[in-house]
Amino acid sequence: MHFFLTAAYSQTKASRTPVIGQFFGIWLNPGQTWEQKLRVDTPFASCNRLYIAFGKIIQVNGHFSIAFDGSTKHATDLIDRMRAVHPNADIFITVGGDNKLSSYGGAANDTEFAQHVLAFLLKYQLNGFDIDWENNLDKKNLNHLVRQLYEVLHASHHQLTLDVWPFPDSAYDMPILKNNVDQINIMSYGAGTSLRACVESYERAGFPTFKMIGGIETETGYPGGTDTLGLSGTITQKATDALSHGLAGMMEWRLDNDYATAANPNYPTYQGALQLWESMIDSVNTF
Repeated sequence: MHFFLTAAYSQTKASRTPVIGQFFGIWLNPGQTWEQKLRVDTPFASCNRLYIAFGKIIQVNGHFSIAFDGSTKHATDLIDRMRAVHPNADIFITVGGDNKLSSYGGAANDTEFAQHVLAFLLKYQLNGFDIDWENNLDKKNLNHLVRQLYEVLHASHHQLTLDVWPFPDSAYDMPILKNNVDQINIMSYGAGTSLRACVESYERAGFPTFKMIGGIETETGYPGGTDTLGLSGTITQKATDALSHGLAGMMEWRLDNDYATAANPNYPTYQGALQLWESMIDSVNTF
């Protein structure tokens, strides 16, 4: 299928900065300290969007709200570091993970949920909310969820993103999603997944390319084959494809274990993050 550049993208292409997003987990691995995870050399300057993983859905007085899933201090330390290093970056809370998804159906049908999400974003001075609903998807509830969140968050200048499978799921109602999320984060993870093929499939389904963010995987040992480094690697290829095909940007799962080795799993080397940043920044000036 032939890729096209949307009018909105082509008009702003020369001046727009692509999203370069990083997910960062606030939990600790066995035997790991927070100082080992949030290191002084963590390259927060090499991204312009940070997704805090994870938040969780909770119930308060019969209504659904959200909270950090883990240490609030870890989350606020992370926010403070990102703001200090990159003051203009966007910071999102990602709510999801397989053991936190059962409450999404209830939250979708709670008319107060979006207001509680907004209150949380305002409390921690966050820029957006990221929905990580991967399994047991329900089209009706997902539509309810994005509609109510988008209306409330946009009214206060906050953003909404949705993490999606590499290829469209039957629960994805494209006419609803394209009008009620700012971007989708395509989990086009691993050397074995073609971002081009993922984009083509969403494009055919009716979702606009300028609202798509491609994804790379930097967890060593990833079953689909960790995305590869170097000028001919899949990180560079996906970054180049994202820019040339008019995507909103790229994201990585995840910065806090980026190319850690089996011998030293608590020590990320950040090679993927640095490669992604370099590829995106170098590429954006060539188009």
